[in-house]
Formats: sequence, structure tokens, C-alpha cells
Amino acid sequence: MIRIYPSLLSGTLNAPASKADAQRILFASALPSTPTVVANVPDCEDIRTTLSCLENFGCRIMSTSDGDLVIEPFPKNNPVPTAIFDFKNSATSARFSMALAAAFGMKAGCRGSSALLKRHMLPLTSRMAIRGVSFTSFSLPLQMQGRLEGGYYEFRGDEGSQFISALMLALPLLLSDSRIGLSTPIVDRSFIDITIGTLKKFGITIEEDEQGFIIPGRQIYTSPGEISTENDWALASAWICASAFGRSRGASMTVKGLASRSSQHYRDLQTLLALISQDFREISLDMSTWPNLLTLVAAAACFKGAKVELYGAPQLKVKETNRLKVMAECIRQLGGEASFTDDGITVKGPENGDINADEPIDCQKDPWIFLSFAMSSALLKKPLVLKDEECTDKIYGSFLKDYASLGGKYEIFS
Repeated sequence: MIRIYPSLLSGTLNAPASKADAQRILFASALPSTPTVVANVPDCEDIRTTLSCLENFGCRIMSTSDGDLVIEPFPKNNPVPTAIFDFKNSATSARFSMALAAAFGMKAGCRGSSALLKRHMLPLTSRMAIRGVSFTSFSLPLQMQGRLEGGYYEFRGDEGSQFISALMLALPLLLSDSRIGLSTPIVDRSFIDITIGTLKKFGITIEEDEQGFIIPGRQIYTSPGEISTENDWALASAWICASAFGRSRGASMTVKGLASRSSQHYRDLQTLLALISQDFREISLDMSTWPNLLTLVAAAACFKGAKVELYGAPQLKVKETNRLKVMAECIRQLGGEASFTDDGITVKGPENGDINADEPIDCQKDPWIFLSFAMSSALLKKPLVLKDEECTDKIYGSFLKDYASLGGKYEIFS
């Protein structure tokens, strides 16, 4: 467990590397005929799982003296006959690995941790099942075999951009062309934009029209030779917001190393910062532009004794947890009022932010919920105890180190 103390977060930080960008680059690096040197790869649990999956495909992975990774692709003319994947807690590793295994007609055994088993795979497996792939189950654990076929794949816009991203990675390898159609508008296309941007760097073309995406077959992945992972705009934005909570007391934050031209979202924070930098008491806010920051604003409202209505982020229901539901439970445990909807959460913090800090808060190993409570420390009036201090390693291995360097005060105890 970890005790978070009231503290201002202020200073200069090199933005952490983007896990989402790194995972796409690493999987794409497995597909050309020549090696790729990948710089700025974050050290976190999900990336370690991704690297393990690539090795199970038959890739060789080496480290340079500079800490870069060299990815030697697996042989395409003679891939491993059967791959055994342990996806642990990484849903992206699972979806990308399954789509690529199917593109090469590989048999695969797929398993994961108890947390990942609760996350559905049906939007991907059900589409693949009518295009040449058989599964013993549509959810993990499962066995799969068969070669994926090109054709028409239709998704609702709220089913998850990671499923679409997985097929975008695999469909260019097939003999025939494919189309991904959308029966409703995409709710959050940030991951799709990152995927398209990465594929372009590896010579892959994805076309877009009003109905969805056109993916020509028979494309060839070409290594860029050397490529660097971008730093993470979402995590950087969270740090900037965290500092804004203490702006009236002199806190300021400079985050370096962010690409001004990036496929990532979260670059426009002005509207959000204008609201949270004030001594707000009641606000209603559409979080569709910054969905991962919803829990941060909710935590801030709880500690301020304010009321917020946050909406526009239905994708948070299918993250490491149902993030909306778990966040509401945590806030109620702290003595606030909270209810969740299909796309958001309503919070009313306890009077004057006088939280109930007697019992440890169970974030249910959701890293963004943990980060949100810790990053709101400038608004705390008393120490707060959280469980699962190691859960941030899933997406951000150096979080506590960075937190301490920016003035965050905490202690870990058993």
C-alpha cells in the first residue's frame, strides 16, 4: 500500500514514452524482411508482454549499448507452426497478436491474467470467425487456427478502436483487399490515428472514405531502419493538469519532448486548463477530447468538495476495469457522492473536501485511477492511502520516480 501526502507537483519533466505508439511500432517491426532499430521504448509491463509475444512469433530482440531495441523479424515463409501466447494484462498485445497469427494461418494458444480474461475479445474474434479463423472460444483463454481472409469487416463506432487497429495491422498482408465499415461514428479514434501513422512509416497504405477504411491487400511492410517512439501526450497532459491544481500556490509544470506534429490527441488542453485552474465548484464537461483525464477531474472534484458532471467517454467502460464504475465506487468510499452512466460520471465531493481517509482505496489495479488520485495531491487536505502501488507499472514504469522528482510525497508500507 502507499500513503499519498498533500503536496504540490511542480517542475520540469521529460515526457514519458508512449506505450500505445511503442506497441504499434514493435508489432510493425516484426513484419518487414529486415531489422528495425527502435529507440525510446518505454519500460513497463505491457511493453514487456508485447516483446514476449514477438519472441513467440519467432522474432529475435536485442538491446544496443544506447538502450535501443533491435527487432529482427520472424521468417514469413516458414513461421512457427504453433505459438503459445501469454498476454498477461495487455489487451493490445492480445488483439494484435491474434490478428497477425491469423494473417499467417498460424495455430495459437492464447491465455492471459484474470484481469484480462474479463475484457471481451468478441468484437475481434467474431469478425475473424466468419473470415477463415476458428476459435475454441470467443474470449480468452482460447485456441485458434486458420488463415484470415480479406473482405468486409463491419464495426460499431463504440466497439473499440483497438479491434480496428488490430485488423489494420493484419489485413494489408492478405492476398485480397479489405474494407472496415462503420455502422455508427467512431467514439474515440485516437488509437486508430496512431495506428495509421505508424503503418505509413512502414510503407503501408490505409485509405479512408465516408463509410470507413479501405485496406489494399498484398502490401509489403518495409523497415524504416531506425525509428523512435513518440512521447506520450496523454500522460504529459495529466502532469500539466496536476500542476494546474496547485497554480494558485505557485506550482508550474514544463513537459519536454513532445512532438508538435503527432497522431496522438490531447494536444489542445486550453479549455480544460481554464476550468480546472479555477476554484471551480460546479462544472459540466464533455471529456470526449480527453477521455483518459476524466478520472483525474473526478478525483479533483472529490478533494475540492465540488460537483462535476463528466460525459463523452463511453470507452472507459472497457479498460483495465469498468473505469467509470470503479471510480464512482472509490469516490463513495471517500465520503463523496458519485454515480456512473454509459459515458461518464457525476461526482459531488464531501463538504470542504473532508474525505474519509480511514480505509485504503482499492483502485482495482487500474493504473489511470491510481494516477488520478496521486496526481491530485495538491488538493488533498489529509493523507490518502491507496492499494496496488505497483499497478502503474502496466503503463508507466517510472511513475513514482517522476512523481517524487516533481515534489510528490509518499511512503510505501505493508
